[in-house]
Amino acid sequence: MKSILKSIIALAILVPNLHAKADDKLFQYPEAPASLTTLEERTSYVIEHFWDRCNINQAFSTRSKLQQAFNDYIDIMPYADATVVHESVNKLLERIKKNPAQILAFAEMAEGAMYSDTASVICDEVYYPFAQAVVDCKKIKPADKERFINHARILSGSQVGMTAPDFKFTTVDGETKRFSELPAGYVIFMIYDPANSECMMTRVRLSADYNINEFIKKGQLNVVCIYPGEATDEAWVELSKRMPDNWITGSSSEIKSLYDMRITPAIYYMNSRHKILSKTMTADQLINAFREINTRSTANSTSETE
Repeated sequence: MKSILKSIIALAILVPNLHAKADDKLFQYPEAPASLTTLEERTSYVIEHFWDRCNINQAFSTRSKLQQAFNDYIDIMPYADATVVHESVNKLLERIKKNPAQILAFAEMAEGAMYSDTASVICDEVYYPFAQAVVDCKKIKPADKERFINHARILSGSQVGMTAPDFKFTTVDGETKRFSELPAGYVIFMIYDPANSECMMTRVRLSADYNINEFIKKGQLNVVCIYPGEATDEAWVELSKRMPDNWITGSSSEIKSLYDMRITPAIYYMNSRHKILSKTMTADQLINAFREINTRSTANSTSETE
């Protein structure tokens, strides 16, 4: 439903005769030339020129309309070329770099649209420059910077495509180990809250899945479950007794400052070199993915023996 809604929004912005009246918007959005025919081409043009007709200083007199314009800008980004998106964001930040109030306001809008629990488009790599702009601005008060400093620090090391940050953890047997010392293989890394029912259901479902257990048995997959607190915390001590024997489990208070934990449970899927491939997969998606991989592997083995 969400993807359908976004497609409608994209078409409404990209097709001229579906545009809202100019009076209903803060400024007239750009219209892609007829020579651009694909959705990506047309969206990229609109993203590139989105703020051209906007007087930024005057725009803040009507904050609700500026918010709507920014939301429209973000909602069509998934359809545009990534390079164009990054250049557009950098161009926008360049325009406002001398105005601390505007930097903070746009960062807050970006947080709501891309980083909050109710974000319409979760996109760390686009949100990060907005957060970093607040961090870099010396004229923004420390109290206003605090959460953006935290966001920027976490996102600087835990975005998709990056190598996952290393950390120490204490196993359920009391040993101290490092994440970088895991056995070879792909990694499902879950940050676990013992008091959260979603975490419990995810643990139960993943631990019971046949295909995931087969990949663990073959040494091709590690499932790592870490509690972001002290090894002595009562809730974790009790839960750790019931964790699956074929999982790597432990506790580490330092991961709270290293990993993005907006989603509960936070699940990272990584390759054998700990490059982050996904940080938004659900238990259902993981189960379906490993079922499909196993099905393909079985089919290939069968065809080779025929």
